[in-house]
Amino acid sequence: MKSLIYAALATIAASAAPALAQDSAGEGPRCLRLTNINGYSVIDRQHVVLRGGASRHYLVTTRHSCPGLNFGARIATTFGETETICPPVVEHLIPDDGFRCAIDTIEAVDDVDAARALIEARAAAESADNSNG
Repeated sequence: MKSLIYAALATIAASAAPALAQDSAGEGPRCLRLTNINGYSVIDRQHVVLRGGASRHYLVTTRHSCPGLNFGARIATTFGETETICPPVVEHLIPDDGFRCAIDTIEAVDDVDAARALIEARAAAESADNSNG
């Protein structure tokens, strides 16, 4: 069942290919338990930070740019408020336009600023790789 998430968005701005959280032994991706999703912030057309209460934040990266992800847009997800998501992720974000944006990864972050910094670092690393290759 889809869970609609509504929130007023503040000023937000900043894209890259992410990685899912590693298990404690560093042996690959692990499941992530999303709890009490009650809001979100759109970073750009490929990244959204879901808010789970006051202290939990989850960076969602779609597989491709999602045209319907705009500041102030309402979105739905294909998972519930409390869900355990395991790779490979088969879930979607669904903006107002109804286009289903496949989720590539979901990972825990400290807050929206930490998510932006992570996205920027990955973009810089990808840019450096492309210029060296």
